[in-house]
This record gives sequence, C-alpha cells and structure tokens, in this order.
Amino acid sequence: MKQLFTYIALPLFIAAVSFLAGCDFGKIKSTSTTGEMKLAVDENQEPLMRAEVLEFERLNQEAKVKIEVGPTNKVLADLINGDVKTVVSSRTVNDEEKKILQNNKTEYKEYPIAIDGIAFVVNPSNPAVRVTSADLKGILTGEIKNWSSIVSQDEEQNKALKSLSGAGDKITAYIQRKNSSTYDYVKDSILKGGDYSTSAVICSTTVQILEGVRSNKGAVGIVSMSWLSKGVQDEIDSTVRALRISKIRENGRQEDFREFHQGLLANGSYPYRRTVYLISTELDIRLSTGFITFMTRTDGQKIVLKYGLVPVSQPVRTIQLN
Repeated sequence: MKQLFTYIALPLFIAAVSFLAGCDFGKIKSTSTTGEMKLAVDENQEPLMRAEVLEFERLNQEAKVKIEVGPTNKVLADLINGDVKTVVSSRTVNDEEKKILQNNKTEYKEYPIAIDGIAFVVNPSNPAVRVTSADLKGILTGEIKNWSSIVSQDEEQNKALKSLSGAGDKITAYIQRKNSSTYDYVKDSILKGGDYSTSAVICSTTVQILEGVRSNKGAVGIVSMSWLSKGVQDEIDSTVRALRISKIRENGRQEDFREFHQGLLANGSYPYRRTVYLISTELDIRLSTGFITFMTRTDGQKIVLKYGLVPVSQPVRTIQLN
C-alpha cells in the first residue's frame, strides 16, 4: 500500500487597500499598531496564539498584547461579561450566548482565522493504528475497555492487539473538562450525545492529557493540532501518535481511514475538524483592529500554516505526492 504525503503551499501576495482613501491613514495606522490590549485565548489554541502574538509584537514594537488562557466557555463568558473585548475561540458564539449579547446590546464580530483538527492520540508503544468512529465511541463511553477487543480490517493490527496484556491492554481515556469546546464537540460528533466513561480521566489542560498518554501505554487522549505541531510545517510531536480514523456515516457507509495531517484537514478528508474564530466587541479602530488585520492576512496566516492548522483567508493549495 502506497504511503501518501501531503503538504500545503501558501502563496504570498500583497493586498491593495483602497477603502482608506481620504482617511487619515497615519493616525489610523498608529492607533491600530500601538498601545496595549488583553486577549483571552481558548486553551486549545494556546501554542498557536503565543506564536502569533510574538510575531505581531515583533512587527509592531509599540504594541503589547497580554494573553489570558482559559477553557473555551470561560473565554467566551469573559467576552460576554465585558471583562475582555477580544478572544480566540475554537467555536463560534452559541445561541444562548448570542441572546445574552443581544439583550446587553453588545455588538460583536467573528473572524475565522484557521481550520483546526481534533486528534485521538495514543502512546507510541500502542500497536493500534486504525480505528473507526464506532470504535472511538466505544472507547470513550467505556463500552470498549481493552484494546484487544478492537477488531479491524487490518489483520496485522488485530494480531498485535490480541497479544497485549495488563496495563498496555487496559484503555484509559484522558479527556478535557466540561467547559472546553473539545469536550462538547466530541460528545456531539462521536458520542452522539452519549456520556463519557465514568473512568475517563478529566484533565484541566492539554498538557495534562499529553503527559498522561506519554506515561500510560494503554492511554488515549483528545488534543488539537495546535498542541501537536512542533511549530515547523508538517512536523508533529512524536512522543505521542495520532490514530487514523475511519468515519462511519449514519447510513452505514464507512469512509477510508484518514491520517491526522494538515493536508487532509485542508481538503476535508480528515473527519474531525473545526473553525477557529477571533471574536471582538471592539468595532472601532483600536489595537485590536491591527491585530485582527494581522491575523487574517498574510503574516498571521503564515503562522497558522506553520503550526499545522489550515489558513482560511489566504489561497491554499494541497499537493499530493505518491
């Protein structure tokens, strides 16, 4: 079977800005590139956003962005309560949050900045390579308690899993806490509203999930691409290994097994992907304006690409090499 390698090329271009004609461009530029701002960041996107802020401050020496990291729901609650004006979230504002903002007469705008993927990672010593969405559901609900119980179309994998025993065979799931968008995303898309196993280890950070998987041979953890990327395009943390996933549709049709890879996030082949948003209630010209412009144009999108996520506001090419 041929190994497929994919990578993404991000063409660089200079966008001409004409809408500022007649405005005091110097004043606008100064206002949007100087001063201080607070940015609340969804913990799932912390590595990406720390790199983005570092580059933004390098390009704008008089700008200072203070990052506050928290779970998704906390970050959005801070936005709604007015504790922060600009946030980065792994989901959009939901109906309940939107209603509160409307009742408070708070205007906001959402800017898509990246496509992220959710990986299911195991210890490198685990012989499991391919699992279906049905397997994942059984693993995360606790219905499947041992790796040796999983039977796939890969006979070599089946044989290796059957040979497991003890701690290496017992499945321990490391999951994010309830106020994380990842917790809800997996519950909705894979568990179909079912409950996580009562024996699952609930972690407050992705760092804890990764540490658990690295130290436990039978572990499986749920993490975002931002945390697996080594900050070099196409290079992923090798201290854990992402499973290849085959999604089984509602009609019973089984899709091909897909590797957790930037190229397959870009073309939509990997089944578990989501949009990352920058959301702001500051609609006038502030430092946040400059940061939003940076994030949605070439400089910011280059870092999105570098960190293994998929740019959304710049042209993307996916090239497959056999």
